[in-house]
Amino acid sequence: MGFFRAFRPIALDLLATIAFVLTLWATNNIVLATLVGVAAGLARFGWAKFHRQPVGPLQYVSVVLVIVSGAATIYTSDAHFMQIKSSLVAAAVAVVMLTTDWLAPYLPPIVIENLEPRIIRWTSHAWGVLILGLAVANAYVALEYSLAVWTAYTAVVPAMVQFAGFALHFAIFRTLVRRNIRAKMAAEPALPSAN
Repeated sequence: MGFFRAFRPIALDLLATIAFVLTLWATNNIVLATLVGVAAGLARFGWAKFHRQPVGPLQYVSVVLVIVSGAATIYTSDAHFMQIKSSLVAAAVAVVMLTTDWLAPYLPPIVIENLEPRIIRWTSHAWGVLILGLAVANAYVALEYSLAVWTAYTAVVPAMVQFAGFALHFAIFRTLVRRNIRAKMAAEPALPSAN
């Protein structure tokens, strides 16, 4: 499986966030950006359910958080709430990542068959730590800098950090899977040669 093909499901699950940030950057309208983010999140969830794709705990949490936090943002129309809300949402997602095996539904069978479950579990938890770190960083930028700086930060840093994390995760998993497949093949008895 190629890198971008493996990244696609996660990118689709980030669709609500991507839509929100791009709309906010283009329009500087909190309510419109929130509505677009909520619509994108619900559309992604509905598409997955309609096509009978498995929906993991992280996707359920994401949809609930998009709806609740979107409604709160529209109700308050407060820029600071919107900025801090991003940290609260990220922290909630991090808790799910730290307490569930959320990564398993994203992995193809070849990975699950050739990696120890503890490696997948540790990777799931490492992602939770990373997202929690991004939540703290977002709160710092939101409280210490202007809305323009926060918008630029949000549009670039979290996505780039997560993309780099995914690239590292992909490279490690690919290396381990290949090594384990080679080890299994070497351990298999040789077939008798036909004379």
